[in-house]
Amino acid sequence: MGTMGVNMRINKRGFTAIELLISLAIMSIALTSIYSMYMSFIRTCTKEGVKIRVQQSVRSGLDMMVRDIRLAGLDPEATGDFGIIAVTSRRIQFTADRDMDGELDDSDATDGIDLPDIEHMAYEYDGTGTLKMFLYKANGDPEMDEIMAENVTDLTFTYFDSNDDTTSNLDEIRTVDIQMTVQKPSGQDGEVSRTLVKRVQCRNLEYH
Repeated sequence: MGTMGVNMRINKRGFTAIELLISLAIMSIALTSIYSMYMSFIRTCTKEGVKIRVQQSVRSGLDMMVRDIRLAGLDPEATGDFGIIAVTSRRIQFTADRDMDGELDDSDATDGIDLPDIEHMAYEYDGTGTLKMFLYKANGDPEMDEIMAENVTDLTFTYFDSNDDTTSNLDEIRTVDIQMTVQKPSGQDGEVSRTLVKRVQCRNLEYH
């Protein structure tokens, strides 16, 4: 009886101060661990989101350039007036008879951009994070420019002839390689960078 009474009295006392401190310490460790896991999850989601946006930005800018450069030299009437006008490692300027009327049309983007408006154009990386598209009038005067991609850290055009040798001779260019890099901040994890490379076969130039 005596022993049972002592045990009952001990059980009714509840938690001692030491037991409470131990419980709080365990709870604190558990909460810290949960918070750390939560923040890690948030950082991962943020970084993955930035990766997706960077990838989309690179792909969007490249796809548009590829589409337009592929048409360089389009000359269905065989006038000889269409082709690549000027090139550097960061810029390419060219013409294409998009409406197939045999004439290099003036660009007039005041009422929207139609096929004749984009017969004389250029793409250029300005070295300050921006990829731009330029439209020109038939005489070469600039008509307008538009930002096609931002956060660009590098863009390089490389030109090849029919033998796949590099060239800067406008008459020999048959293929254009484009390498583009976009970089964006990603919170505490620094920067997210993506580089894509596209090769463009300028088939219309084969007939020049």
